[in-house]
Amino acid sequence: MPDAQDAYLDDLTDPQREAVLHGDGPLLILAGPGSGKTRVITRRIAHLIRQGVRPQQILAMTFTNKAAAEMRQRVWQQLSNAEKEDPFGVILPPHRMLRVSTFHSFGVYFLRVHRERLDLDKNFTIYDQSDRNKMVRSALQAAGLDNGRITPDAVESAISRAKNQLLTADQYARQAGDYFSQVVAQVYPIYEKKMREANALDFDDLLFWPALALKSDEELRADVDARYRYVLVDEYQDTNKAQYEIVRRLCQDERNLCVVGDPDQSIYKWRGSDIKNILDFERDYPDARIITLEENFRSTRAILMAADSLIAHNRQRKPKRMTTHNAAGAPARVLSFETGLEEAEGIARQIREAVQSGRRRYRDFAVFMRVNALSRNLETELVKQRVPFQMVRGLAFFERKENRDVLAYLRLLVNPRDNLSFARVVNEPPRGIGKVSLDHLAAYAEPRELSLLDAAAQADKIPAIKGRANLALRGFARLIQELTALLDQPADEVIRQVIERSGYGRMLENSGEQEDQDRLANIEELITAAKQFVAEDPERTIVDFLENITLASDVDSWDEKQDCVSVMTLHAAKGLEFPAVYILAMEQGLLPHERSTKTNEDLEEERRLAFVGMTRAQEELSLCHSRLREFRGQTMYAVPSMFLEEIPSDIVETVDLSSSGARKPRPQDIWRGEPTSPGWKEIGLPPKKRDSELAAQLDAGTATYAAGMVVRHEQYGMGKITHVSGYGAMRKLKIRFATAGERSFMAGKAKLEIMHSHT
Repeated sequence: MPDAQDAYLDDLTDPQREAVLHGDGPLLILAGPGSGKTRVITRRIAHLIRQGVRPQQILAMTFTNKAAAEMRQRVWQQLSNAEKEDPFGVILPPHRMLRVSTFHSFGVYFLRVHRERLDLDKNFTIYDQSDRNKMVRSALQAAGLDNGRITPDAVESAISRAKNQLLTADQYARQAGDYFSQVVAQVYPIYEKKMREANALDFDDLLFWPALALKSDEELRADVDARYRYVLVDEYQDTNKAQYEIVRRLCQDERNLCVVGDPDQSIYKWRGSDIKNILDFERDYPDARIITLEENFRSTRAILMAADSLIAHNRQRKPKRMTTHNAAGAPARVLSFETGLEEAEGIARQIREAVQSGRRRYRDFAVFMRVNALSRNLETELVKQRVPFQMVRGLAFFERKENRDVLAYLRLLVNPRDNLSFARVVNEPPRGIGKVSLDHLAAYAEPRELSLLDAAAQADKIPAIKGRANLALRGFARLIQELTALLDQPADEVIRQVIERSGYGRMLENSGEQEDQDRLANIEELITAAKQFVAEDPERTIVDFLENITLASDVDSWDEKQDCVSVMTLHAAKGLEFPAVYILAMEQGLLPHERSTKTNEDLEEERRLAFVGMTRAQEELSLCHSRLREFRGQTMYAVPSMFLEEIPSDIVETVDLSSSGARKPRPQDIWRGEPTSPGWKEIGLPPKKRDSELAAQLDAGTATYAAGMVVRHEQYGMGKITHVSGYGAMRKLKIRFATAGERSFMAGKAKLEIMHSHT
């Protein structure tokens, strides 16, 4: 008879049980969508602890706070179910010992613990994207390069990519070849210097610094390696070079690394993830054990068939075929609409009718899209039809101006060197401190290597700042000093005192504007948010609260308990599941995105993104596209996504919901040859002429070519079609080649191969 304490193994499949019971040594768990990977990770952690491994010797890392919290909760449940009293056999609360966190949260913890070794002040600020861009702009100005030719966004992105590749400013400069890279090479060290002066780190630094430290400091690496005997990594396919380096260094001596992931769900190349990390795992760990989880517990067989048939077109993957004991279910639907407006109206109506009939709840539905910009029509229709919904777009609440102001006060209390936070709140509420006075303050502070806050305390020594501004600056410095003394109080009380003593709350309260009353409610809700945060763990501080906000991801703002439709991008949908899913705008140029058609590698990531969206559906899946779409100020003729063609027509149900009876081109009409580009064409003719023009092009056999397509010429190699004009065999093409520049061709005579994912 099995031990009662082993009951946590009873509901596992054989492969799951094998993964949970794996002993020492590297382990790769290839876990398809809905295959119970979180269950395996958490049961494995519980099993290790039951085998005598101490909680503090285990490190588990994932990518969202929500996933980390769920993993911690499940581990605790598994242990407490078997041993009601003190399952860990220790005095400290288990959640304070077992480290289950996001990569970035671990990075913050690492930097705070080893701050002295890294010459880092413990009260560093983590800059968000907005503050980071301000710092880049300041660095551009300091370098004399703020001329509008190169944007701060572009430079910031380049620095971010460099850090993800573990390139320091010196290393980046040595490989800078073109003009843009040379500009970045000038700005990068200035940006880093300004960040250090402000005692600030950006989001990439939370991985960049630990990775470099573990790589260069062998004593530190060995110490941390010895501390964490067992390392588990979720969503390993989404790790970038810095994350890969951290994991590799932590498992150099104690090689008990367990990674869980699925190459078919790698969708974050744009932020530096490298699918080769999981594809080449056996190369890095030749003695690794490989376990594949192929049984899907989430979706119907019909949905899995459609998703499997799509992802099978990818080459960069480890082949597997998902199976399930779930019902066959209804086939996935391909819904065709006349316009994007009709698409939004149709989706909203179907959801409303399903709920009114009692068949579904609003919370059962999710609508995914490739980019947030596509949500406008849908939001309008959902409001019009009184369908409740929530947009999953990060922590929009904390991004409101009034809340950012209060958070800037808090950051300045924690880090007095944070000049950006100082500049944001020194005149909020208005204190009569103008730009000229602040310029004088900066001119005084910089040569003396003072923070703006320290300089404000010495305003009486700055002759150029007189009268009211001088008094206000010194008064502000005293206010911050007084508030700093309260930092040991609970986070909600610190926020309450900031709102009251700064005068910010009184400013809004005394205003007669309704908008200001709403802002007052928002900052008061900030107190509630902090109170709830501390209630989960009384040891949390205001520093923890600020860190939690900064490190939150889009999905962390999602409230699954609300009875409303969830609307989000496909990227945000990762890790979630819903009974019914709609994916809108499955059209060339949108999904796959127009920027993804240059290489097969990028196109495969778009296919993986569609696959992720499809496999979020449990019972119903609807793939939508329209014939016409208004997007970015233009009315476009939209071609159905090539991904729809790749799903066999006999396993999906095609439903024409358009208001027009006009012939709609099928994918096979458009894809003559092997095309892979966006098939968008701006419409400049009256509606009646559009159909005849399209028919003429189709009949002439020239609809294959469209601006944006990537083609191969036997002499000039790979190129991109930049312009198409004319009709029939006399159609003219302009193609820009990587090596030969722009060339012109007659469509009927050009010997071009249209690149496709199947080649």
